[in-house]
Amino acid sequence: MTALLDRISLEFPDSSRSTLRKWLKGGRILVDGKKVKEPHAIIEEGAQISLKEKQKFLELDVEVLYEDRDLVVVNKPEGVLSVATAFQTEDTVHGVLKRAYPRAFPVHRLDRETSGVMVMALTEEAREGLKEQFHSHSIERKYVAIVRGKLEGSGTWQCRLLEDQNYFVRPHPKGAIAITHYRVLNTRGKTSAVEYTLETGKKNQIRAQSLAAGYPILGDQKYGDTASGRLHLHATHLAFTHPVTGKKMSFQAPPMFEV
Repeated sequence: MTALLDRISLEFPDSSRSTLRKWLKGGRILVDGKKVKEPHAIIEEGAQISLKEKQKFLELDVEVLYEDRDLVVVNKPEGVLSVATAFQTEDTVHGVLKRAYPRAFPVHRLDRETSGVMVMALTEEAREGLKEQFHSHSIERKYVAIVRGKLEGSGTWQCRLLEDQNYFVRPHPKGAIAITHYRVLNTRGKTSAVEYTLETGKKNQIRAQSLAAGYPILGDQKYGDTASGRLHLHATHLAFTHPVTGKKMSFQAPPMFEV
C-alpha cells in the first residue's frame, strides 16, 4: 500500500509533481475507475491507475460532460445548489453556467446534497423541448445510493408526496403521485447499494420514499439518518432525445463514493 501521489509519480515519471497535483485536483486520476482527489489517499498495490481524458471544468468543480449550441450536460458536485434561492444566488450550477455561456435555462434540478448528471438548455427552443420531455416522463434518470438496512431484490415505491411548511417531504394523501423503481446492487454489513429509476421527479422523491420504506440514505440527516458526511445519493445516468436534432443522447457519471 502506498500514497496516491507517490504511486502516480511512478505511473507517470515524465510529469512533474505539480502537474500530478493538478490532475488530482481536476479529478482526472481514476483509481479502479473512480476519481480520487486526495494526494495522500492510501492505495492498494493492485489498484488500477488511469488518467481520464482532459475534461472541461467550470467554477465550483462543475464538470462539462457535453455541450453544443442548444444544451450543456454537466456533472454536478455535491454541496452545490442547482439554481438560486432567496439565500444563495451566485454559487449555483445555474450561476456558473450563466457566466460561462450567453444564456442558460434550468429544466430540472438536483438537491444541493445530491451529485451527478444534469442538463441545462442554452436556447429557448431547447428549453421548451426538454421541459416537455421531463413533463411527459420520457427522460430516463437513474441514481445510485447507499441506504441503511438490508433491502433485497427489486420493486417499486408508489405513494403521494407532499411538502410541509418546514420543507419536509412525506407521504400524504393530498400529495402528488411519486413513482420510483429500485434494484438492489449489493449489501455490505448493515447497508445496501441501490439503483433507482425515476418514473416521476418530485422534490426529494428518492430520499422521502427511502425513509418511508425504512431504508434512509446514508448521510441524509434531513431524512432519517444520523451519519455525518455527504449524502450518498448520485445521479448516474441521464438519457433523452435532443430537443433540436432529435438524436438520442445518453450520459453517465460514476459516483465518488464506493458502491
